[in-house]
Amino acid sequence: MYSNFVTSLDGRIALPRTDQNTRGVPPAIGSARDWRLYQELAAQSDLLITSARYFRQFAGGEAQDHLPVGPGDAFADLRQWRLDQGFSAQPDVAIFSASLDIPVEALQAYSERQLHVLTGAQADPQRIEALRSAGISVHIAGDNNKVDGARAIAVLQGLGYRHIYAVAGPSVFHTLVRAGVLQRLYLTMAHRILGGKDFDTLAWGAELDPAPVMKLHTLFYDAYAPDDAGQLLACYDIEPAAV
Repeated sequence: MYSNFVTSLDGRIALPRTDQNTRGVPPAIGSARDWRLYQELAAQSDLLITSARYFRQFAGGEAQDHLPVGPGDAFADLRQWRLDQGFSAQPDVAIFSASLDIPVEALQAYSERQLHVLTGAQADPQRIEALRSAGISVHIAGDNNKVDGARAIAVLQGLGYRHIYAVAGPSVFHTLVRAGVLQRLYLTMAHRILGGKDFDTLAWGAELDPAPVMKLHTLFYDAYAPDDAGQLLACYDIEPAAV
């Protein structure tokens, strides 16, 4: 399984937005080139992992965009490529959530995909029942209310998923890295320094000790994006930390 992020040189992946209540990718580090990479990575997956936060943002009109693969002519080639390779038109979706605070109306926008919610054994039973009543598959993958990364991936693999792409934020990313199940990271490093005291960075959670080893697989210098600032497109293979 794999994931990707775009980051500034000082490690910011998201900052507060003046017109919204949630953080988002700063325009200074985003670009059409990186967005295309995101779509191409999604096109190769049979399942996306995201979080309940995305669907809360979606319901509130604050999500960055629809989950890929995107609609419209810009990504028609990717949707056709999926069909040519024997994939469904769009990847299915798995949602990691401890709270199960997931607006059901936001899920309805993805009714053409198989939707799975993964949570812990101590999650709110009423919310589990509400999701199941709405036709959403809910799977237990943890002993308390939180998702255990290794158990979650085992559940998803048991359902037949093999090409899993994590598009969630730093908390889910930490869960997957800590469990040793994430195999590859695509990281775009925009050549800009953003500063700020309220921000998201790659991983959020307890210290990873021992720290996983990131082996550089490929590195490409793009001199033109974002807005001629330049960026590095790096691909890392993730080695499980030695115990």
